[in-house]
Amino acid sequence: MLTGRTAFVTGAGRNIGRAIAIRCGSEGASVAVNDVDATAAAAVVAELRDAGVQAHAAIGDMSDFAVVDRVFAETEEALGTVDILVNNAYVRCGDTAWGNFLAVSPADWELFVAKNMNMLYGCTQRTARALARSNLKGSIVNISSHGAERAHRNHIPYDSVKGAMESFTRAVAVDLAPWGIRVNALRPGAIAVEGEPPMWDDKEELRAAQIPLGRAGSPEDIAAGVVFLASAESAFITGQTFNIDGGMMAQGRAPQVEGVPVMHPGNAELPPTSLFH
Repeated sequence: MLTGRTAFVTGAGRNIGRAIAIRCGSEGASVAVNDVDATAAAAVVAELRDAGVQAHAAIGDMSDFAVVDRVFAETEEALGTVDILVNNAYVRCGDTAWGNFLAVSPADWELFVAKNMNMLYGCTQRTARALARSNLKGSIVNISSHGAERAHRNHIPYDSVKGAMESFTRAVAVDLAPWGIRVNALRPGAIAVEGEPPMWDDKEELRAAQIPLGRAGSPEDIAAGVVFLASAESAFITGQTFNIDGGMMAQGRAPQVEGVPVMHPGNAELPPTSLFH
């Protein structure tokens, strides 16, 4: 489905990003494997090359615009113009970013939003400019989250960034449509990842039963959606967001969230009123 294409996948050293890179390669694309972890990226590149895929390790923190320019220039020299971009990576940063809104510091808010939105903007614009200058069509796929629509407790910066990503997806899709550059987003549901603890520990069967299709998803489920949106099979689709979640969003409720601390007036240790403490 992707023969002759060049895919650039951010955060491709492990988990969903790795699965996307491997699937793009299996469908005929050359693949740039981006990650900040050079060892992880090299392992994926080796796996791709062993399968006969032309691959390149694109190492760098893509929230830095200078790094974006350098890494894309190196990729273009190695593989040619990127015509499939998968914005999969996100930067998990800020000690207070994963607590109640009352506790999120201005510094952590700025850091989380800037790093993640800069990465999305920089990679997307660099890809789109190269395509437009070369008079080539392309596809950009952004990996979003249910948090863009349904709130996660204690995830204010994360959910805000994912909501912004989906607005960005729609707006950029409209701006780039005259050049034949399509932009869409995918929302993974509950995804089981190798090398990490079970998603729901000893209650995994109970939680899986709460997903309409009866199981957690796999990274390969997300990779299949990316390949569809990158391919000519979706040539008339742009500006859309798709759930790949086993029906979780359709049923209007998520699996139970036990053990997540809830701050309320009766138990709150409130931070100072001033934003600068």
